[in-house]
Amino acid sequence: MREGLGLIPELIFDTHFIQRGRFGRQSEAVAKYPNLLGIGLAEDTGLVIKNNEFEVIGSGMIIVFDPKTLTHNNEKLLSGGTPMTMANLTVHVLSNGDRFNIETRTVKVLPIDAPFV
Repeated sequence: MREGLGLIPELIFDTHFIQRGRFGRQSEAVAKYPNLLGIGLAEDTGLVIKNNEFEVIGSGMIIVFDPKTLTHNNEKLLSGGTPMTMANLTVHVLSNGDRFNIETRTVKVLPIDAPFV
């Protein structure tokens, strides 16, 4: 893991997330930095970010990792490369048109009968 560009310092991005099976890597990243949110971007999927909120665009999905409710995290006890234990990590699976507020960490999803955009 490396420091990013710092454009949105509250978020940890990981691309090609679904295809490359990066669930463990992203969950460990937010456990190590529990003040940040993790964003896993699937292929052909992106975010439009405005005013502390983002909207999902594209044909895939994004996974949001929110560590604010973690009740167990043994990261500080482990040597490098050792699997980490975590409990109560909140995970949201969002798709085209869904929104997420970065500040309040709340989700707004499209109604079931909404037309696909």
